[in-house]
Amino acid sequence: MPVYKANCKINVHLRIVGKLPNGYHELETIFQEIPLYDEIEINSNSTGEIFFSGSGINIPDGTNICVQAAEILKNEFNVKYGCEISLKKNIPIGAGLGGGSSDAATVLKALNELWNLNLSDSELENIGLELGADVPFFIKGGCALATGIGENLTQINPILQEGYILIIYSNIHINTSQAYRNINLNLTKNTSNGIFALALNSSNEIHSRYNEFINDFESYVFKEHAEIERIKNALLNTGAEFAAMSGSGSSVFGFFRDKFKLEKAKDLIDKNYFVKAVKV
Repeated sequence: MPVYKANCKINVHLRIVGKLPNGYHELETIFQEIPLYDEIEINSNSTGEIFFSGSGINIPDGTNICVQAAEILKNEFNVKYGCEISLKKNIPIGAGLGGGSSDAATVLKALNELWNLNLSDSELENIGLELGADVPFFIKGGCALATGIGENLTQINPILQEGYILIIYSNIHINTSQAYRNINLNLTKNTSNGIFALALNSSNEIHSRYNEFINDFESYVFKEHAEIERIKNALLNTGAEFAAMSGSGSSVFGFFRDKFKLEKAKDLIDKNYFVKAVKV
């Protein structure tokens, strides 16, 4: 069976700028795809049934988002075929890295080919939104500005490049709904138009303004879990040019141009944590 790589993402920047009547929150964020990935084997079958198996990091019980993605395509387009999906989970679950969303997007793209549906990226993004707000980003991946609930995407050049990204997940689970409830919207009204304009125009100036990138969830999460803030500070103190929490947490990433400094940072991290370095 073909094997597909489902890369994860980091939020280089994340502001919560409002709340919609339906309860969803409006965001201004910058997604960047990085080469830390789950592996998905997927093949079409003639039985019409959808089969799923998983390995690697334990996957929670219940309907898997990969199966949900396959079922949406099958039902919406009256597909007579089925498929076998085998997921090797490498991306930590509940870490703010979008692993499940990436898996879903990868299944949509793979079955679009295997089932000869000929759907455009835009059509796949709309379908992906039924599965989660981050799923549309992973249809194209790369790096993108996102507004709305994360579905309004504008592709840009990668913000973090020509270096290394160190990902650390401390096995602390953050309840996303609770994190949203603790965001003080009165403090997050200032939009990020300046940073967005620089990113949109691929301005080199942006690399000297990393201090303007913000994750609004950090104030709440750091107050509740001092260890996550300690990890961020450790990365900065050992030479990371930029460090932040991704999404609502609890993974933290650092961007390094110097590999020696990256290795020094790794030595300061608890060996029981998930630690992974990737080149960008």
